[in-house]
Amino acid sequence: MYRIVSLLFLLGVISAFLSKESRPASQPVYDQFVSDKRRFNQQLQQLNRYVMTDAPADSLKAAFKRSRLDYKRIEWLLEYYQPFLATHVNGPPVIEVEEQEPGQVPILPTGLQVVEPYLFPVYDPARKDALTRELTILISYAARLEQGIPADRITDSDVVDAIRQELFRLVTGGITGYDAPEVRTGLSEAVLTLQTLHKAFQPYNGRLPKPQSAQLEQQWMDAIRVVDSAPGFDYFDRVSFLRNQLYPLCRALQQARQMLDIPVATSGRFLSPTVATLSDSGAFRPDYLINFGEFASTSPKVALGKILFFDPLLSGNNARSCASCHQPERAFTDGRTKSQSFRGRKPVLRNAPTLINAGLQSVQFYDSRVFYLEDQAHDVLKNAHEMRTSPEEVVQKLSASADYRKSFGDVFASGLTAPNVRNALACYIRSLTGLNARPDRYLRGETVAFSADEKLGLNLFLGKARCATCHFFPIYNGFVPPHYEKTESEIIGVPRRRKIRNAQIDTDMGKFNTYQKNIHRFAFKTPTVRNVALTAPYMHNGVYKTLEQVVDFYDRGGGRGIGIQLDGQTLAEAPLNLTGIEQKALVAFMRSLTDTTGLTQRPRQLPIVDSNQLLNRRKPGGRY
Repeated sequence: MYRIVSLLFLLGVISAFLSKESRPASQPVYDQFVSDKRRFNQQLQQLNRYVMTDAPADSLKAAFKRSRLDYKRIEWLLEYYQPFLATHVNGPPVIEVEEQEPGQVPILPTGLQVVEPYLFPVYDPARKDALTRELTILISYAARLEQGIPADRITDSDVVDAIRQELFRLVTGGITGYDAPEVRTGLSEAVLTLQTLHKAFQPYNGRLPKPQSAQLEQQWMDAIRVVDSAPGFDYFDRVSFLRNQLYPLCRALQQARQMLDIPVATSGRFLSPTVATLSDSGAFRPDYLINFGEFASTSPKVALGKILFFDPLLSGNNARSCASCHQPERAFTDGRTKSQSFRGRKPVLRNAPTLINAGLQSVQFYDSRVFYLEDQAHDVLKNAHEMRTSPEEVVQKLSASADYRKSFGDVFASGLTAPNVRNALACYIRSLTGLNARPDRYLRGETVAFSADEKLGLNLFLGKARCATCHFFPIYNGFVPPHYEKTESEIIGVPRRRKIRNAQIDTDMGKFNTYQKNIHRFAFKTPTVRNVALTAPYMHNGVYKTLEQVVDFYDRGGGRGIGIQLDGQTLAEAPLNLTGIEQKALVAFMRSLTDTTGLTQRPRQLPIVDSNQLLNRRKPGGRY
């Protein structure tokens, strides 16, 4: 009933939105969408008839694959205008719950990915009624998808940007297997996606000068040819495809837009609207993830926040600083299984995560308990086991320093206040962005060392090993591309101790402890794997000391693969069957993701506290 009500509500409130800054491309694009949507709906109805008439399993599977292909014809425009509606057609098959509301009422997913496990790997006729219900809901959504598309206001800017975003979606979700994990049709769907986008861009290609038009046409053909001729999902060379075909195509499309004087689509999104590829410098905008405009970063705020980060005055004993547990030399971790608590008698609950790229996610902490870095700073300051102080006490101590009073007065109109302390700290952490490791530079086409093992490891990460279905390319964390609105948590079954059989799950229930929702038991935010060469030990409890141990855990199928009876494991429990060479290559690739350039220098001195020789002996970074 909940899903039916949601459907009626959604169809009732769909409204078109769109800038009017470029001339309309409207009717042909809309007409093609309606035609392709009709085809998709008809294919779903055929699949439903096959199920109801007990057609052979092979026929059901073939009809499902055709349905997915037909969806790919409309995905680019539907995702651009109505991403929320698109999740009801092809969103992840994950049961959710309203975290801020009382009760345990589940929000059930719908769509192709929900239907998929009914048919793959093996169809069970005993589940026919449930499958029919899911198809009926999906068909209801699919019947009116055009209501979310503004027929008379589709502009050139939006068409070109929608093409760009779909190419990014192909990279992050299509060829990685994220949206077809069981049927594994990512490559054939990528071919059709490229063909669809090529067709959509043809009117613009015809307006280019002949040399540029011919070159761009050849780049489309090359990209399609390379994917179409791939030897199989597990063996497709995604790295070469990105470097040699897709990224050059993306850059050529950006150049074409500029030559045709098509304005950049206005966007208030985390992903910059001006970049050509996901690996471009400045592709992501941490300042999009703030709750007030005045919290936006400035260089003076970052500089002040850095001083605060290393100043022990921010702790209750004037000895510990943020850098005690987040040491820059260790990529802002501390190398311990679990960080030492304030009193030093026992460790805190969890391992210290890296702060590099912490600004490139929409929630903070392993249990996702806050949304903004300012709130994270507040939580840590008042935590009795971490900094054991309060914002008010911090302001009082900082106010005893003329240097600090002047610095805050220069940076903030309101001077030295608790919100400004938090904002300065948050701005510094947002500045800790490192997306220029050797793999990033290699994919951009730069001449840089990238070994055969590292390249194989990246191909495995994006393909056979399924790493990128949770650690999304290119940030390699759980922030879901290309809309970047949600950071995912996963239930993988981390053991209490390192064992390969008869293991017991760690007692920390993760996100459940924060929200008290049953589906969150043992769920933890998906962290980045960037800089993992510097951040051992691994997992929230530090149970694995080496990357080799981590890879072995995943290769066995997570917790279930080592004997943990865990309901709701979101990690596929089937073994990956990686060879020893493949496991070694994965580790080599993850080690290559190290980039701390310009982020690790500590301040040489701290501001003077007026008339207090004892406090003026404190050192940058403090101690544990």
